[in-house]
Amino acid sequence: MKNGKAGSAMALVAVTVLLALAPAWGQEQSPRFADHPGAARFTGRNAVPVLASAEARRFRTMIRDGARRKPNFDGHYIVTTWGCGTDCEMGAIIDAISGGVVSLPVVAGSLQDATAGSTHFDYRLDSNLLVMNGMIGEEPPMGTHYFTFDGSRLALLKTIPKPEKHWDTPGPGTPR
Repeated sequence: MKNGKAGSAMALVAVTVLLALAPAWGQEQSPRFADHPGAARFTGRNAVPVLASAEARRFRTMIRDGARRKPNFDGHYIVTTWGCGTDCEMGAIIDAISGGVVSLPVVAGSLQDATAGSTHFDYRLDSNLLVMNGMIGEEPPMGTHYFTFDGSRLALLKTIPKPEKHWDTPGPGTPR
């Protein structure tokens, strides 16, 4: 009889665990900002951006304007972005301490679940995780792309493909 009670208790625990995990089945786990802590927060005076690459020199005005802001990414970096056409965004990561500049890729298109005001880039001051929503370099797959930043380059952690939103799809009875 003791084995029967122990077996019943184990079965109850197993069912409870399965029920707790059931909502997560079939869902991809997204990297979280909290799991990718950033560098210590920098509060000093920002360095002048170093425009070492041809691309940085081409976008020098946008980069210099961005470098005037406070760090907003990974402790001492400034993410600055600008439009590059319809539903397209690009930018740079500027090191507020050294002035180093790393270009961000062009990100285009909107995810189906995007709302007005959504951006292609998401980041936090206390994390080295940078999220890009859309198509990287205007090439499929459309989706949410998760990167970590090591101070000189972005490393892709994961891509979760998602359908593209079509903003200009006419409604019924609307002429094309």
